[in-house]
Amino acid sequence: MSELSDGTRLSDHEVRDRLRKYQDGGPISALFETGAIAEGGVLEEALDHVMQELESAGQHDEADRVGDVLTYVCDLHPRPAVPNWVNRSA
Repeated sequence: MSELSDGTRLSDHEVRDRLRKYQDGGPISALFETGAIAEGGVLEEALDHVMQELESAGQHDEADRVGDVLTYVCDLHPRPAVPNWVNRSA
């Protein structure tokens, strides 16, 4: 689990919760559905794009929540699909 700016850690369950409404049929959905984090930066770019859109819409707290997922991804990439990912608890 990755450490956030407030010293807490983001769990796998929290990652799924934060990404639920941003599934894109691509790299964000792959992380949401399987826990997979591919090499190459495509997921990072997709998350950054979501953050920028949220910031532009004035949704700063939500952008920060997605930014926490980006930190999680940067700390753990690359990573293959995680067994039992969708059933992992908090």
